[in-house]
Amino acid sequence: MVFNMKQKLKKLAAFCAAGALMATGISYQRANDNIVKAASICTIDSGTKYQNIRGFGGIDMQEWQGYKLSNAECATAFGNGDNQLGLTVLRVYVNPNSSQWSNALSVAQYASKAGATVFATPWEPPSNLAESGGNNGKLHLKKSNYGAYAKHLNDFGTYMKNNGVDLYSISVQNEPDYAKEWTYWSADETTDFIANYGDQITSTRLMSPETFQYGAWNNSRDYYNKILNNSKAMANTDVFATHFYGTPRSKMDFPTLENCGKEIWMTEVYVPNSEANSCNRFPEALQVATNIHNGLVMGNMSVYTWWYIKRSYGLLDQNTGAPTKRGYMMAQYSKFIRPGATRIGCTEITDSSLKDGSNDKNPTGVISAYKKGNQITVVVVNDSDTNYTQQFSFKNENNITNVDRYRTSANENLALTKSMETSGNGFFAQIPGRSCSTFVVTLGEGNSTEDPGSNTQPQDPEPVVTPTPAQPTNGVYFHDTFENGTDDWETRFCQTATSSSTTAYEGSKSLYASGRTKSWNGVKKSLSGFTAGQEYSFSANACFTSGSLSSDTFYMKIQYTGSDNETHYDGIAEGTAKKGEWVHLANTNYKIPSDATNIELYIETAENTSETYVDFYVDDVTAAVAGTKIEGAVSVGDIILGDLNGDGKVNVIDYLILKRVAKGKVSDTRAKLSADVNQENDVTADDAKMMLGYLTKNGVAKFANVKQTEPEIVDAPGGDSPAGGGSSSGDARNKDNPPKYMDEVASKIAGSVPNDIKSKQNGVNYGELKKITYNSQTAGRATNAYVLLPPNYNSSKKYPVLYMMHGYYENESRFVYGDNNSERLYRTILGNLEAKGEAEEMVVVFPYIYTSKERATVTGMDLQNSLAYDNFVNDLKTDLMPYIEQNFSVRTDREGRAITGFSMGGRESLFIGTTCHNLFGYVGAACPAPGLTPLNPSTHPGQIQESECKHNDLYLLLITGGTDDTVVYSNPKDYYNMYIKNGSKAIYNEIQGGGHWDNTIEPHFYNLVRFIFKG
Repeated sequence: MVFNMKQKLKKLAAFCAAGALMATGISYQRANDNIVKAASICTIDSGTKYQNIRGFGGIDMQEWQGYKLSNAECATAFGNGDNQLGLTVLRVYVNPNSSQWSNALSVAQYASKAGATVFATPWEPPSNLAESGGNNGKLHLKKSNYGAYAKHLNDFGTYMKNNGVDLYSISVQNEPDYAKEWTYWSADETTDFIANYGDQITSTRLMSPETFQYGAWNNSRDYYNKILNNSKAMANTDVFATHFYGTPRSKMDFPTLENCGKEIWMTEVYVPNSEANSCNRFPEALQVATNIHNGLVMGNMSVYTWWYIKRSYGLLDQNTGAPTKRGYMMAQYSKFIRPGATRIGCTEITDSSLKDGSNDKNPTGVISAYKKGNQITVVVVNDSDTNYTQQFSFKNENNITNVDRYRTSANENLALTKSMETSGNGFFAQIPGRSCSTFVVTLGEGNSTEDPGSNTQPQDPEPVVTPTPAQPTNGVYFHDTFENGTDDWETRFCQTATSSSTTAYEGSKSLYASGRTKSWNGVKKSLSGFTAGQEYSFSANACFTSGSLSSDTFYMKIQYTGSDNETHYDGIAEGTAKKGEWVHLANTNYKIPSDATNIELYIETAENTSETYVDFYVDDVTAAVAGTKIEGAVSVGDIILGDLNGDGKVNVIDYLILKRVAKGKVSDTRAKLSADVNQENDVTADDAKMMLGYLTKNGVAKFANVKQTEPEIVDAPGGDSPAGGGSSSGDARNKDNPPKYMDEVASKIAGSVPNDIKSKQNGVNYGELKKITYNSQTAGRATNAYVLLPPNYNSSKKYPVLYMMHGYYENESRFVYGDNNSERLYRTILGNLEAKGEAEEMVVVFPYIYTSKERATVTGMDLQNSLAYDNFVNDLKTDLMPYIEQNFSVRTDREGRAITGFSMGGRESLFIGTTCHNLFGYVGAACPAPGLTPLNPSTHPGQIQESECKHNDLYLLLITGGTDDTVVYSNPKDYYNMYIKNGSKAIYNEIQGGGHWDNTIEPHFYNLVRFIFKG
């Protein structure tokens, strides 16, 4: 009985971890001690308010660091778009020599214009005011010079204000208690100075001295206690400040100061060390997030300030200027907890095993929450190896409209999961070990309990500037040739964007983008005046001439601000260029999103496994009225092999032109590239023979791995007769004996994806991706999906169709786009297989499978949209499939349909494949979640009984699981055994080292698409 109960709990826990939402307190443990838990509920109470949050930032101090931040680095630090940190605080250095104050200006001016709070700190007084510090420090300020020192600080504030920087405050002294290298003050001296001279500082507010470690040891809290106990000093102190070096969590709480009515700022620290190149080491970077949490929650700090913004241990990498792992940890707070937010009540630790807070150790799992307007931000830091499921419940808030998650871990940087599933007042989420997750929770109107009192920082509204609409001249809005400069193009996170005479597509010069260290580094141009919702024709040419890469893929995109005030990105065109060759990027009818403002056109390259990013050239960039075809560079990716005259067909006319090319009688570049059908970089009689075989279907089915068209079957020139046709690629073999086909496939299943299949290849057409919206009567709303069309999609041909479903808390973009809009590998895998002839050309549909209008409760456990998945079968049959079959040229027979999915989507593919096997001939499931068969049939009537899982009419039933899947564990194998036990044919593929992620899904997809539509 005990054993059976444990088994039931284990299955229930796995079911919940995979997405059906776990009840409080259930946990289980595998033999390897990798624990997956359901922690106790985290209650977030917006009615309980703590300190105002002013912001997060760091220092720029070129006198010590040896450089100042460039404008591009300032944008990365203080901007809040993709790959930017969203800092809202800058600390600057008060040079003792007033002639050097200009050193602080440029970065301070940039930060101030970006809306950041700027404050200043002195290390030393002017040399004429100082004396030796004796045994206590390098220098000391005589009392007789206090007045002159107050004027020095006041003059700095005035200087900054006169130069456009409204300095928020200036402190008395940096670390007066640790002054071996600067100026020593005793606690009595700083209190005396503040009480009797603080009111002479009128150009800005006065900040207390910034102690070394907040009085963690010895008597350093005297610096604060003496101010608190001196009425004049207290009146003259506007802000209290401290540093956190070596300050344990237990020493951050200072109730007397926290209750004094004035803000406390943490103004300098770095953790855990300053060793060379430590900024990207993981998981030690998690200690940054933990330290921020402790400062905000234990210390009630309103500001958290890092030491150098750019350094080997900084927020920006010292060599590249790009965000570091430590920077991304701060960004988990700074990008989303904006000035004016208030920390609110929140269950800080939800699992006692994560507490470990004894002996001044930090808890390994902590949560905090913040509110501003109709947004609540929840930050979860998990610095343990434990994975757990967390339930969040919101007190005083009952209308959550959206939850987005951003996560940084070993392999993620602010990875976004949009529109997570919610209930009216809560949601669930999986918290992986060694990660920091930020949940941005949007509340409905009329739901906020926000009190607009002193915690709200009023902001001056930005002036609304309506750009003059761009007007074309002779149909052209602009044509940039770079012959006389950069034509208003600028750097986009690279070092330079200059006009160069090294190479050019047309004329003698091009735009050169150099100093690139990331794929998104490139060049950009403002599209001010271009109209949202309007179509335009865009064209550009790009190439690279140096570096170790033999080819690179270029993208032309736009960046814009959407109606949600967030930064978005959208692709216009892409193309792959060989080193030294130009590639044409063009789209004759690109429509700018209807809500776009602040539109910028930019060019970048693809991510690559070697993390090598070449400098590149751009030339002949044009924007014209929609429909304008703009000529550009010709490359293999732009042509159809065999189509020498460019009419979109391969026929006898092209064969005759090819024979003339082989004899050297045609010089047209496009014709030469198209004539090289065997891809041996020359056009000879061998190409003519291959073309003839292709046209007559006598020995040649396809040319090399580039985009093709079906040939027009003709009598062979010169009296040759065409050979017989053979069966269509859609004809099913072994139709009368599906299980036999599955036996044949079983021996060919692979455990991994070949590297060349995962990499984009020159000349391969990867199909066209479309986003569709259809009316789901089942869900009662408009629903999105992505459709991937095969290379050279031809509406006169009927293609087989694969439906591929996402997992829990995911959406239709799951298999299309990843972090920062990077493209996932599934399109590449399929395109390479289609090009090699190893997969049938097919249409792939990526639907959104949340479709339920209902809720259900099982034994007291509220299951959010418990029917959302099982109900998708109705959407599929009555809404989505009819839409696809009406708007795309696809087959409608079961031999021409397949279905698969991941996690909960994998569970649903098995559910649909089992209950609708008359519709689908091929079924797959990667890491399928539990719950296909009901825990309780009476409460889950939509699910199936094990006895129903008997079908021998499927050509392929492929279930894939990973040995390291700590979410569903052995569940995929259990499903396989269930089918086998009931007499069904099935294949189980176990991926060694595969987890509940792409390293298991990719081999599943690779195997599935190689064998579907062939059985």
